Amino acid sequence: MKAIFQRIQKWRLSQLDESQPVNEEYINSTKVNPIKEPTMRAVINGKLVDLPNGATVEDLRTNFPEIGNDDVMEEGFGGTKPLKENEALKEGSKVWTVPKIVKG
Repeated sequence: MKAIFQRIQKWRLSQLDESQPVNEEYINSTKVNPIKEPTMRAVINGKLVDLPNGATVEDLRTNFPEIGNDDVMEEGFGGTKPLKENEALKEGSKVWTVPKIVKG
């Protein structure tokens, strides 16, 4: 078995030809996985979603148009509290939106 692996290694080395230049078009055409931004998970209106770390209520409004102008409430151990526009969500947050009351 060891002899087979040695032959394969010699064959691979013989296939390498360092005198040939690298094809730049091939390198540029191959897909490179970009480095992903670290994400966190949160529950928004009952749906589990991935959000970037440090996402604020403003980010939620831009990413989820169904939230619109609703009040954003965070459910926690101490009860439910309204979030301000610049407040960042925490990992595993449970967030609900409530339409604003319009008196008519």
